[in-house]
Amino acid sequence: MPGIGVIINPHASGNRRRPRRLERFTSMVGEDGEVVATRDLDDLDDSLRRFREKGFDIVAVCGGDGSFYHAVSRVIKVWGEENMPLLLPLRGGTINNLARTLGARRKRPESMLAHVVKDYRQGRTHETTERDLILVNGEHYGYIIGAGLIVNFLRLYYSGKNPGPVRAFYLLARLGVSNIFKTSLIGSVVKPFHADVFCDGERVPFRSFTMLLASSVAHIGLGVRPFYLSARKAGWYHVLAGPSTPGQLLGRLWRFFRGYPANLDTLYDNMARELVVEFSEPQSFTINGDVLDPVKTLRLEPGPRVSFVAG
Repeated sequence: MPGIGVIINPHASGNRRRPRRLERFTSMVGEDGEVVATRDLDDLDDSLRRFREKGFDIVAVCGGDGSFYHAVSRVIKVWGEENMPLLLPLRGGTINNLARTLGARRKRPESMLAHVVKDYRQGRTHETTERDLILVNGEHYGYIIGAGLIVNFLRLYYSGKNPGPVRAFYLLARLGVSNIFKTSLIGSVVKPFHADVFCDGERVPFRSFTMLLASSVAHIGLGVRPFYLSARKAGWYHVLAGPSTPGQLLGRLWRFFRGYPANLDTLYDNMARELVVEFSEPQSFTINGDVLDPVKTLRLEPGPRVSFVAG
């Protein structure tokens, strides 16, 4: 029978601070579904298969964007691209860009889940929105993929205590000061890598890059909205890539915050359906804030268009 399956990532920062969240969610959902705090990825796979067998038509994920990347990649394998359940992202991690982009009015996971369960029980139609996922190297699905600057920033961000908006703003301020005084910090984050990049078969006119980002959602965090083309056309995503210097990027930060084009000659800014990146040396990359092992080639293709419960 239909129902609501809820996955809690107990390792996500917001969930670690609230150890009774499993108990509260279970009480909310009651007999209309199942709530599971997954121990590892094998446990996640088993839980999703069980949800599928029970016919659940909503899958909620309580964790950050990284938790959602792991969960949705497995949901697609279990359900198939053509039979996806509704997806409900609940803010429970360090980075929650998806919930922000979807315009979820209720920030607390408990409030959001309670609202959805109430609508479900009363037979109301859920408020939904659609977004395209990006297929990464034929096996992963995400909505923000990047290499270079973003990976270096994330490593610095995660290395400190209590990652969150305050730490992120603090790091941006430190990077600004470092750029002014030419200290080593800014150079450790904004450092070049070499690659051949092909966007829909055409070569991007750079071979040295400091940043490479592709996204099907508008926000990247802290209210920054650089991906103003992300929802312009179904099946496409927004690409930003180039050898932009720290000064150029920091000088355009206000435009990124407001969702305007950067208007930089050193930044390729376009929509894409297929992006192929051939690194000169293996590079780590990120999907939804998770940093993955180095690869020599990164291939991005259109993923399924999925429906999210937004309110």
